[in-house]
Amino acid sequence: MNLEIHRSETGKNVFLDLIGDLDMGGAPILRQSVVQEVSKGNFFIVLDFSGINFLDSAGLGAIIGGLRRARSHEGDLVLIGLDDELQKIFKLCELDQIFKMNLSREILSE
Repeated sequence: MNLEIHRSETGKNVFLDLIGDLDMGGAPILRQSVVQEVSKGNFFIVLDFSGINFLDSAGLGAIIGGLRRARSHEGDLVLIGLDDELQKIFKLCELDQIFKMNLSREILSE
């Protein structure tokens, strides 16, 4: 399954709801979406993983690249909607030390 991204905005945050597989095929789609948001001046990006079925190293690379891009503009990239399996991946790679994770969408929408 390809990656679909549904976009919404609340306040200063842009929410990108990810649906499908964040793999070699989906990573460029995410990368392009983050580049577009940052080029528009949207530096606070929230990735919602509720709809993600699969994540591989290419997907992780796209997420890390997005974080670097957002933080280089004094922004941030936050991850929400991670299930237990995805949380394990981030913990194994020690990425849970780098990313803000598992905040609620409601808190971020304020």
